Amino acid sequence: MGEYMSIITGVFLAFLFIMIVRKCMDVFLPERSNNIVRYVVWAMYFTFSSASNLTNIVRPIVLISTNILFIFTLAMLDRKASVKIACFFSFIVCAVWMLVEVGAVIVVEMYGINFVENRDAVCFVSLLIMLLLVVALDKTWKGPKYGEIPLKYFLMILSIPLISIFLTNRIFLIATHHHEYNDFAVISSAFLLMMNYIIFEVYTWMSRDAELKSLNKLYGQQLELCSRQAAEQEQLYMEIKRTRHDMKSHLASLLGMVESGEKDEAVNYIQQLLADGLGRSSEEISKSGNIVIDSLVNYKYSIAKKEGIAFEASTFVPSVLPFKSEHLVIILGNLLENAFDACMKVQPKGRFIRLDMNYEKNMLKISIKNSCIYENRRDRYGRFFSTKHDAEHHGIGLASIKQAVSGYDGDVIIDDKGNQFGVDVIMYGKEESENPQ
Repeated sequence: MGEYMSIITGVFLAFLFIMIVRKCMDVFLPERSNNIVRYVVWAMYFTFSSASNLTNIVRPIVLISTNILFIFTLAMLDRKASVKIACFFSFIVCAVWMLVEVGAVIVVEMYGINFVENRDAVCFVSLLIMLLLVVALDKTWKGPKYGEIPLKYFLMILSIPLISIFLTNRIFLIATHHHEYNDFAVISSAFLLMMNYIIFEVYTWMSRDAELKSLNKLYGQQLELCSRQAAEQEQLYMEIKRTRHDMKSHLASLLGMVESGEKDEAVNYIQQLLADGLGRSSEEISKSGNIVIDSLVNYKYSIAKKEGIAFEASTFVPSVLPFKSEHLVIILGNLLENAFDACMKVQPKGRFIRLDMNYEKNMLKISIKNSCIYENRRDRYGRFFSTKHDAEHHGIGLASIKQAVSGYDGDVIIDDKGNQFGVDVIMYGKEESENPQ
């Protein structure tokens, strides 16, 4: 009976441990992934935790390293965390958890309770303390959106929880063999716990600052696109004004010819006007009636002609869409900007851009394909990164598209075929959505 209870206790403690780790992720990394592999990794983590509880043969350094590795992997697979965020999260969680466990062990030893004989009870107490901490954070934590901080600062910050893990292990060993150092061990553990809290706040502040810088660049890019749109509208207005003025002059000349009976001259005059392109404004490839879309597409089309890019566009959208104009500018503007930048790296004969936009049943689909040179556009974890020289500035293009699309329950699908790059954007409108157009 005792063996069965030991097995049940070990499995239960492992389950509670996994649930607390998952709760930590819910608090600090709320964005979830649809990656099916995450379920396999969670199952492996639970199996490892259960086995380590039941056998007690796993060395502490192996146990710590494996926990860090599992949490790091799950942060990326289950929560879409970047490498830096996943790394920091795994180290800080393990460091704090070790400090809580060591504190619990030292306290019970000070009260004369043998840790070895009551290992499961002490582990249960440390798990409850961690659970209370996580629940308290869940109720009070207003976490920011994490931005990517520079690598050198990230490594400096990461060194604190890493050193804490090492020192905690040393403190535990000293206090276990020399009980006269128990008070010192408790004070040291509390100090290290406070240090990790401070470094977590520093990381949060730096991440928030990085996110704000990214947003400022995004707003600057949006302002630039809006300025281009305004310039295009001004050019179109002046073209219409000039055409109306010329039309009055042509009609006055025709009226004079008709009144004087110069029929042949009038016919020849009209034919000449038609041959010269009477009333033809600047060439437009998009005539959907939507001022935001038409302005951006036609502006880019005029640039494409100058740069020798074969630009094809099909814009079947209504004049009014249930999406904010600034979001359309961000999404379409960045898609076209990225396509143009990629095309400019290709030989002139091979440059092309194909844009298709369709709105049906409250769903807008934007599909853009462009030529590009064959180069690595993914990092080792499969995520796309900027290949432009000013990557820090331009790298927010795809991120800003995803951010704008997420507000409409949409999705961004990327198709990289080496010499051809494609992006499909799907957005779902709402009838009650504000229409700023």
